[in-house]
Amino acid sequence: MTGTIICYGDSNTYGYDSRSFFGGRYEEDKRWPEILNRETDLTVLNYGKNGRCIPYFLPEIEWVTNRLTQWKDEEAPVWLWIMLGTNDLLHNPSMNAQSVSERMERFLRKLLACDEITDGSVRLRLISPVHLKRGMWVETDELCRESEKMDDFYRKAAGRLGIDFTCAGDWDIPLLFDGVHFSEEGHRKFADCAKKECVLQNQDK
Repeated sequence: MTGTIICYGDSNTYGYDSRSFFGGRYEEDKRWPEILNRETDLTVLNYGKNGRCIPYFLPEIEWVTNRLTQWKDEEAPVWLWIMLGTNDLLHNPSMNAQSVSERMERFLRKLLACDEITDGSVRLRLISPVHLKRGMWVETDELCRESEKMDDFYRKAAGRLGIDFTCAGDWDIPLLFDGVHFSEEGHRKFADCAKKECVLQNQDK
């Protein structure tokens, strides 16, 4: 199976390694998008960015919609995998699982109005983020519970919008001491689960 997967996410897509004193990045062969690129016939492009939240302001949304005109010209078929929401929950005390999901749905509706999506040049897959765990960056059980609730909210949003959905919260991904970021083992497991549950699903379509 050939084609292109655009991985649009936050630090867990970028491959942030919080063990580094100043915050570093895992080597290329340790990051889940690059593992998928190496171990499948697909071209997998890593568009992760540390600290990224769900696009909300117009310039953030336009950055993505403008990229669609480039991404549609990658080797077909082209999938856009979106895994965001963790930073919205972590850094905005006024937000919970429901409000994060509502923000995600508004963003996805903007994408669904783009020609590249409506004509099928680019297909969307929403991935609910891995659950937070108590750690240096996660100091309350409430944050953990809200991250778990996002699975159901995202699943329902994807159903309303008619797009593919994957629940990464079911994968039990190992995290580092901060309770947020994937360990090396976590990246390896995420890639294995994504191959099994996402790549094979795409192959059947």
